[in-house]
Amino acid sequence: MKSISTKSLFFALPVAALLVATSCKKDTIEPQDETPAPSGPSYSIPTTYNFSNVSYTTSTTHIAMLAEMTGYIRSTHTTTQTTQPTLNAQKLKDMYANAASQFTTTGLSASGIQLKDQTSNVASLQTILEASYDDAATTSTFAAATPTTQSASSGVAGKLISPSRAILVDANGLEYKELTEKGLMGAVLYYQATTILTNIATYDNTTLVGGTTAQEKAWDEAFGYFGVPIDFPTNLTGLKNWGSYCNSVNTAIGSNATMMNAFLKGRAAITNKDNTARDEARTTVINTWERFAAAKCIAYMKGAKSNFAQDADRHHNLSEGIGFINAFAYNPSKTITNAQIAQLQGYFSTNLYNVTVADMDNVISTLATIFNLDPATL
Repeated sequence: MKSISTKSLFFALPVAALLVATSCKKDTIEPQDETPAPSGPSYSIPTTYNFSNVSYTTSTTHIAMLAEMTGYIRSTHTTTQTTQPTLNAQKLKDMYANAASQFTTTGLSASGIQLKDQTSNVASLQTILEASYDDAATTSTFAAATPTTQSASSGVAGKLISPSRAILVDANGLEYKELTEKGLMGAVLYYQATTILTNIATYDNTTLVGGTTAQEKAWDEAFGYFGVPIDFPTNLTGLKNWGSYCNSVNTAIGSNATMMNAFLKGRAAITNKDNTARDEARTTVINTWERFAAAKCIAYMKGAKSNFAQDADRHHNLSEGIGFINAFAYNPSKTITNAQIAQLQGYFSTNLYNVTVADMDNVISTLATIFNLDPATL
C-alpha cells in the first residue's frame, strides 16, 4: 500500500478559523428593521409545520446536495464487491460548487444553489475540503486494488475494515465521508440555521413578498436546515442530518418535541407579531440544537470506546465526534466557549490513531459537564 503524503485535513481548522461573524453571507434575505409587536396577541399554534405560506427550498436543496456528495464517497465503503468503486476528485469538486451538472436528483444542478459559496467566509475549510477530494480519489484507487483487505494505518491512507463496516480514511485515520458530511453540516446547515435564528429580529416582518414576510421566510429556512418532516416527531420518516441525530438521542434528553414545539411556536409568533414569544422560541431552538449535538458526540465517544479494538468502527466514531466538536464554533449564539472547543479538539490530537480511551473519557466528561448531560443514558 503506497503511503499518501497529506497534512491533517480536518484538524487544521483552529477555533479562530471556524469562528464566523454574523455579518457573513446568508442564504436568501437581507436583514431589515425590527417591527414592534402589539401587546398581548392571542393566536393558536399548529401541531405541524404546515403554514400556508411556508418556504424553505434553499435549505432543503443544500441538504439534498450534501446527501449526494456523501453518498458518492460512501460508495467506496465496501468489501463485498470484486472491484471497489473509485472516486473522481473533479466530480466531488464540481458537486461542491454545483458545476458541470453532476447531481442526479432532479432540479439540483439547475437550482443555482451551491455549497461552496456558503463556506466562502471560511477559506481554510474550502481548501481542506477540496484537498481531501484529491486525496480521497487517490486513496480510493489504491484501496480498490485489494477491496477486501485493510490497507490503512497511521501515516498511510487507505481502507479500514471491521465486521460491521469498511471506511476510507486519510493518513491520520479521518474518514473522508465524515470530513465532508460533518464539515458542511457545521459550516452550512448549522451555521445558516443558527445565524438566521440569532438575527431573526432584524428581518422585515411587515412587507409581503410572494405571500410571506422576510422574517417568516428566514425562520422557515432555519427549520428546513433541521432536516425533519412537517409532522415531526409523530412522523420520523426521511429524517436528514441534524434531524436524524436529534431523534437518535431523543429518548435520553427529549430533544424531538422540544425542537419541534419551539419551531412551531416561533413561526406562529412571527406571523402574529409576538416578538417576545418568537425570541423565547428562538433561544430554545438554538440551545437545544447545541445540546443534542453534544449528546450525540458523547454517544459516538462511547461507541469508539466499546469498539476500540475494531479499527473501522473506532475511527468512524472518532471522525463523527471531531466533526461535532468543530461544528460548535459555527453557532454565533453558542453557550460552549472557544476555550472549551479548543480543549475538546486537543483530545483528538492531530492523528486519530493516537486517541486513547482516556482522551475519549475526557471528551465525554467535558461535554457532560458543559451541557448537563448524563453519559449513562446516551
